Order: sequence, then C-alpha cells, then structure tokens
Amino acid sequence: MVGQAYGAKVMKKNVDKSIDILKLSDEIERDSQSGALSSHLLKQGHTLYEPDPKVTKRLRRLLPSGEIELGYWRNGEFVVTEINLERESDR
Repeated sequence: MVGQAYGAKVMKKNVDKSIDILKLSDEIERDSQSGALSSHLLKQGHTLYEPDPKVTKRLRRLLPSGEIELGYWRNGEFVVTEINLERESDR
C-alpha cells in the first residue's frame, strides 16, 4: 500500500489524454479579452490586480465584492490611496 499510508490518496495520472496547448492558449486569451476569466475568478473569491490606465505606477485592485480600490505595493502590502465607487459590474 505504498502512497496510502496516513490516509493519503493515490492520484492516478491520466496519460491517455493529451492537451492541445495552442487551443488552450487561444481559449485563455479569448476569455481574458472578453472579461470572462476575470469574472470567473472574482466569483470564486479571488482578488485581482491590474495597472491603472489613468495613473502610472498605480494599480487597481478588483475585489470579489465588486469594489475597486486604487493603490500601490509597499513593503509587501497593498496601500489603498483611493476607493473607486465604480463597481466592476457597472463597467
């Protein structure tokens, strides 16, 4: 019972299924451009960051709640300089 000691589960790799990496790349690019990927990640509770198109070196932090915070990273922490009342769902 190698691999099952201490309640561990054995994972079987599915080597019969191949992945078309170019097709996957195209799907990711399409979903990213349409906003579907960001929407999906936000619905799962992830926080996303993107460059602020209005101010150089500032970021937009998109929260799962739909709020948008503007700020920058300093010493490993995100410093909020402005809370944007425009919600992601309003864009």
